[in-house]
Amino acid sequence: MTTVYTAGVLLFWILISTGTAYALLAAWRISLGTGRDRAPTLVIAFVGMAAWAYSGLTQNLLLIIAAQLLRNIAWLVYLANATQPSADSSERRSHSATILGVMAVLAAASAVMGILQIPDTPAATTWAVVTIGCRLIFAIGGIIYLHNLYNGLTSSSGTGFRLILFALGMLSAYDLNLYTVGLLGYQVAEPLSIGRPVLALLLAPLFLVAARRREHWKIALSRKATFQSLSLVAIGLYFVSMSIVARSETVFAGSAGPTLAIGAVLGLSAIGAFLLFSTRARAWLKVVIIKNLFRHRYDYRAEWLRFSATISDSGGSALSLEERVVKAVADVTESPAGLLLMTTDQRTFDVAAAWCWGHRATPPTGPILFPEAQREQLQQGLIATFAQHAQHDSHTQEPPEIVETIGDAWVAVPLIWLSTMIGVVILAKPRLQRALDWEDFDLLKVIGQQAAVHLSDAHKQLELEEARRFEEFNRRFAYIIHDIKNVVSQLSLLASNAQQHGSNPKFQAEMSRSLTSAVQKMNVLLSRLSPDRVLQSATPESIDVDRLIDTVVTGRVDQRSLSIGPRSGARARGDLEKLKLALDHLVQNAIEASPVDQPVVVSATSVGPHCVITVADNGVGMSADFIRKGLFKPFVSTKGGGFGIGAAEAKALVAGMGGTLRVTSTEGHGSIFTIELPLSDVRD
Repeated sequence: MTTVYTAGVLLFWILISTGTAYALLAAWRISLGTGRDRAPTLVIAFVGMAAWAYSGLTQNLLLIIAAQLLRNIAWLVYLANATQPSADSSERRSHSATILGVMAVLAAASAVMGILQIPDTPAATTWAVVTIGCRLIFAIGGIIYLHNLYNGLTSSSGTGFRLILFALGMLSAYDLNLYTVGLLGYQVAEPLSIGRPVLALLLAPLFLVAARRREHWKIALSRKATFQSLSLVAIGLYFVSMSIVARSETVFAGSAGPTLAIGAVLGLSAIGAFLLFSTRARAWLKVVIIKNLFRHRYDYRAEWLRFSATISDSGGSALSLEERVVKAVADVTESPAGLLLMTTDQRTFDVAAAWCWGHRATPPTGPILFPEAQREQLQQGLIATFAQHAQHDSHTQEPPEIVETIGDAWVAVPLIWLSTMIGVVILAKPRLQRALDWEDFDLLKVIGQQAAVHLSDAHKQLELEEARRFEEFNRRFAYIIHDIKNVVSQLSLLASNAQQHGSNPKFQAEMSRSLTSAVQKMNVLLSRLSPDRVLQSATPESIDVDRLIDTVVTGRVDQRSLSIGPRSGARARGDLEKLKLALDHLVQNAIEASPVDQPVVVSATSVGPHCVITVADNGVGMSADFIRKGLFKPFVSTKGGGFGIGAAEAKALVAGMGGTLRVTSTEGHGSIFTIELPLSDVRD
């Protein structure tokens, strides 16, 4: 008896303290001024908290229920007033108002149920379970809404509103646990109800700090938050329903309880399975929710992020770009499949890609036609729809129209790039067909334009790669022409000398060696035309430089202007084929730049860790300006009929081996070309 009396006295003073604390908060907030910001609704909320606490001092159930309803509605009004002007779009304000309206209905319903509950009657338990269930759903909805609202605050928001949301979240969380225990029928539910005013008293300092601040905040409630809230509220309804079913035996006498339980479980299972496994049902439910809760059909930020992720293949789907384009467009209307048609003449189309079209009819392989009206509509960037199949005249020579060729066609989205239609995406009929509105058309149009940009960029990149391959081939061919010219010059000299020295056995032997060398050079030139040929890919090797110089010098018939200078006995590290070709170019250029009576000297020395090969002549020489600007540029030459390629290719070949090619020249006094390569390691 003493314990009960002590608990009653303690509860009395807790209620007095809580009510007084919130009454003082309301009065203090009024003294600060209530004409600005959200202060008036905050004062009303504090008054509701005070009335709710003081109502616990009475034994009047009607007064207690009314006070709790006042508290709940007052806080909902404050939240509505706080979120309406601060949300960054009318759509998000609509989301917030919808959720708050549903919660207000739940609060009113729980109050009505509590008032209708009559003790000591057969229906008392039923009303009690339903009342607790409504309060539980209200608590669940409050936690979810406050959580999403808290996360939706922008980084520039102050701490005042965050504190209020945190405090309200604590109250809702306590109510959730309290009503869950009560719904499950545990006896501790009544003692736990004493903790509600205790928690409210402990949270009063948070409200004090929050009420002192005059802050402005911005809220960004998303569609995702709304769907999450509705989903969790649905889970709460399911939980409440199952709790009521579990207690049906105590509510209904006789066989009515088990019968109700079996029927309810079967019904809930059927609804759950229908929503989980029926794509059409989920699509219908989504349409209903969007149509009734959202001002706009699409969350454009989410759609843009989804489109970007699909095009960039961030999920690693391994689809081709064309297939990803179709998928990105199809996801807008939840179309299950699609085709990409590409065109070159704006009239006929060919299938370029198919996405998820395997279970349908095989995509056509021939040219496809659109009806004239639809083709003009698509060329203007407008979305075309296919209501029914068109009849095709079998006697005409024109290809069949798309409505006959692709029977599952539903929507055609043009891909416009620089005012030109480069293709069309055909979407298959969705599981839940609906009439498209202006919002669908606008989004599909923008998505189609962006998809066209990606396709055009990809095709331009392919064309650029192809142009680069042709450029590489042309560059190689230009070098080949230059080398052929050198071989032709050698053979021409051989033919002219054969008339005078053809009967000379020594000349015949020299001619045979020169012809063999020319054939080898031609074979090397032909191999260099292969697209798989990459000179720079050869593995470096140890090169006998003196032997290479002998080969280059003795491989020419006319040696009157060629001589071998000092030898180094060194071995260079590089590619024998490239070095020989570079040396041939330099020797040929030196011969062509020198008079017949002036020698061209090829020599080799070792300087530190490098092997230095020089080709010196006493020819016409070059100016410093030409050496700097034109010597190593293809197709720039000072010689009449020259290609200007030999020096450029020689420099590229030497650089490919990790060496350098330098030149010193004076006009009228000749030139010296120097090849510098690293010495080969002794282990080579």
